[in-house]
Amino acid sequence: DAEAWNVENNASRIGVKGSEDLGNGLAAVYQFEFGVDASDTGGLSGRLAYAGITGGFGTFAMGRQWTPYYGSVDKIDIMQVGNMNDAYLGLTRVGNAVAYVTPNFNGLSGKVALVIDNGGAEDTGEDFADWTNVSVDYDNGPLSIGASWLRENSGEDDLWGLAGKYNFGMFALIGQYESAEDDVTSWALGGEVYFGNNTLRAVYGDMDFGDFGDGTNWAIGVEHNFSKRTRIFAEYQDFDAEADLGNESAEAELQRFGVGIRHDF
Repeated sequence: DAEAWNVENNASRIGVKGSEDLGNGLAAVYQFEFGVDASDTGGLSGRLAYAGITGGFGTFAMGRQWTPYYGSVDKIDIMQVGNMNDAYLGLTRVGNAVAYVTPNFNGLSGKVALVIDNGGAEDTGEDFADWTNVSVDYDNGPLSIGASWLRENSGEDDLWGLAGKYNFGMFALIGQYESAEDDVTSWALGGEVYFGNNTLRAVYGDMDFGDFGDGTNWAIGVEHNFSKRTRIFAEYQDFDAEADLGNESAEAELQRFGVGIRHDF
């Protein structure tokens, strides 16, 4: 086991986001965002980068985008320190994506996305679309519910997810469930408690990889908001997994503790 303290960049980014009125109820929308390594070299890395058209028909966009699956299902991604939602099975940001978002019908909306010949980490070798993703969401007041289907088109492996969050005012409860091929499942529960400018957070997730092993992940955190744009936080994560390798098994453990400051501008 190894223990170390370090100062690390935590999702620092800079970019532009906007729209242009095209008349006749149409508008062009765009977002170009770069990750900034604020702890070392200051180098840039690609994050969101898309452009599209929006109107009464909905929104079409092309480029590097969040997957509909992530937006609908990964509701336990509430910690400030990155990658503390290890129970999540789906994709996050993908390049070369074409997406359509329906208009909002009293809180109900749908999303469809194709990842076309990505050539990156999500490339499955298909000539046309590597991934297909369909989501349905309902957001109305304190209630948020999402369901999504994600398919890897080369092997037609399906991933299903369902999630919900309800904000009771002083606290919120979150739950999500995912199911993939080969009896792979994951579920997670989370919650937030609000005390003025302070928020307490906790998540717990359980992963069952069928014949290949299982794992658990939990995290707790506290945040204090000095203003709408500036906050400090402290969070702790504990991840344990055991893999079945046939005649032998392997274990993996990870504990992380982080403190940080975030300013949005």
